[in-house]
Amino acid sequence: MSFHLTDDRIRIMREEEVISQIKEIIKIKNNNVVVGPGDDAAVVSYNRKEYLILTTDCVVEEVHFNRKKTPLFLIARKAISVNLSDIAAMGGVPLYALVSIGLHKAPTQKDISQIIKGLQYMADRFSFDIVGGNLTKSDKLFIDVSMAGKVEKKYLKLRSGAKPGDLIYVTGTLGGSCLKKHLTFIPRIRESREIIKRVPVSAMMDISDGLSTDLIRLAQASGTGFKIHLDKIPVSNDALKISKEKEGAIQHALNDGEDYELVFTVPVKHKNKVPVKINSVPLTCIGEIVKEKRYTGLSSDGREVLIHPSGYSHF
Repeated sequence: MSFHLTDDRIRIMREEEVISQIKEIIKIKNNNVVVGPGDDAAVVSYNRKEYLILTTDCVVEEVHFNRKKTPLFLIARKAISVNLSDIAAMGGVPLYALVSIGLHKAPTQKDISQIIKGLQYMADRFSFDIVGGNLTKSDKLFIDVSMAGKVEKKYLKLRSGAKPGDLIYVTGTLGGSCLKKHLTFIPRIRESREIIKRVPVSAMMDISDGLSTDLIRLAQASGTGFKIHLDKIPVSNDALKISKEKEGAIQHALNDGEDYELVFTVPVKHKNKVPVKINSVPLTCIGEIVKEKRYTGLSSDGREVLIHPSGYSHF
């Protein structure tokens, strides 16, 4: 008789498995926690009309940027922006940020000035305060941001509210973010706020790891599936530059990470309330939520293909 054992100390886990294990082990004890791990941000009680939104994210050298090719201003700007995108996904507005920076060599005055300018640029643009942080030595440059925001209770949006028949929308255009957008994108704070005030959105999240991956996450959180029309996905000019043909560009739009647009769902009876654009940002209907837990896409010739989570994964 032989036994085949799995050594949990050495088994390599993918990102979704890591998150799943965290959710299993970490137990929320405080009744003030409204939403714990598993959405774009945590949500806790704040006051009678509002919730507090808490999120954290970091950018790391050779993972999220190339230090030799990327100005420190843009690195710092991105570090703030990815957190703002999480706040936008919950329907909120930012309040405060804490910033921790790891530097692998003694910085010059110019280096620090460029980092501060990148952080402050976003703080000024979206009216929040940077209230503290930390400096440390590191083998790789990183900027780690923790952010607090707020949202009216009636406007809080989660990944888990989509229902069969709801229409699926995305903001902006998708794909090819590696050329420049991942460093210069504008978090959809203002667009999110206007959308949720004008339209009864049922579920929402940001597209950070690719539409294919993040839309599946939204469907799984809602206990549903989806059917999208591949030729309706709004393709960016950068995606077209990379692939130079439409079908390839659609695959980039479907799977490229770091677009930081919003994907959201709306009950079909309210589709006429969805504007064509908000603040010059297009809103595009790409499909619908379905009851069966299948994730499919229809090609332009009517062929149905299975959609797999083919976006970015850290592990």
